[in-house]
Amino acid sequence: MIQTLTEEQAREKALQDVKLYMAAGWDVKEETPQCFLLQRNKASRMGHFLIFLFFGWWLLLIPNILYHYLSREKKKILK
Repeated sequence: MIQTLTEEQAREKALQDVKLYMAAGWDVKEETPQCFLLQRNKASRMGHFLIFLFFGWWLLLIPNILYHYLSREKKKILK
């Protein structure tokens, strides 16, 4: 016999996984009826400082902005 999960049971099961990710530094960006969207930024202050030191203001801080956006991670957990 095939057992199917109700929507509430599926949400609770997915929420357990989400709590593990939240403990590891992920933030819940959005919850949809189908999934949880998680996001975190791995950029560090030291990374920003080193990029500023190497590339300086003469590149108008563009490398620093790129570093910030390229170090973002997203994860989708299905319900």
